[in-house]
Amino acid sequence: MQKEDLDYFREWFFEYVNRFFSPDSFTQENIELKIKHTRRVCENTLVIAKSEKISEKECMLAETIALFHDLGRFEQFAKYKTFRDSESENHAILGVKILNKEGVLFRLPEEEINLILKAVEYHNLMEIPGNVEPSGKLHFFCRLIRDADKIDILKLASEGYAEEEKCRNPALELYLPDARGYSEPIVSEILNNRMAKIGDMKNRNDIKLLRLSWIFDINFPATFALLKKYGYLETIMSSLPESKETEVLKIHFEKYLNTMESGGRKGNSKP
Repeated sequence: MQKEDLDYFREWFFEYVNRFFSPDSFTQENIELKIKHTRRVCENTLVIAKSEKISEKECMLAETIALFHDLGRFEQFAKYKTFRDSESENHAILGVKILNKEGVLFRLPEEEINLILKAVEYHNLMEIPGNVEPSGKLHFFCRLIRDADKIDILKLASEGYAEEEKCRNPALELYLPDARGYSEPIVSEILNNRMAKIGDMKNRNDIKLLRLSWIFDINFPATFALLKKYGYLETIMSSLPESKETEVLKIHFEKYLNTMESGGRKGNSKP
């Protein structure tokens, strides 16, 4: 990949998303939200990538994946008015279909095209498929985009919870009710150091816990450093209702984070 390729992709992306601008204020708000999200994920990706001291060419490849990782979100929201894949369609697979249909990546070598498409397809899975070689390039770039994406969603969530009722966006809360307590399967996954499942969510408290559970799928030291620097996790945790169960969960999260900060991080082999 060359610089002119990345420049072309950036220009194409903004021309593409302009197609979805709408006079409907709610639709426009969420289209703009995803454009801003994409910009920040690109920034996060480069911060993490540079901390891993990968080459300039690999940084451009990582930024291209970040640029296109949520491409399917625009058509998804314009068509279904939701970001919930289970009630519309898988936005990652939709993004891959759009990239193939539009022929956006035609200028790249086949190996790079396949890597970008697979990284986009896998970025929202519960885990990277087992057939992806852990020491290979694809695995590295998958972990990179997954970390960069999570950081920004946690940023948006923490800002929303800090404001609470002032600026609640029902699309980001997946239209779930503001009910008491937590769903047992969500709590169980967290206490076993696993990411919670979207299908187990029943209310807004579950959404908060699900987002907090993403710390169990953080891969790079730079990601943990960013989370600590901006305090996103602490802000979300402070928005949880006061209860004995909440205290148990907070202690569990804090213990896990302390373990990670003291050297218990996952491996992070470079491509």
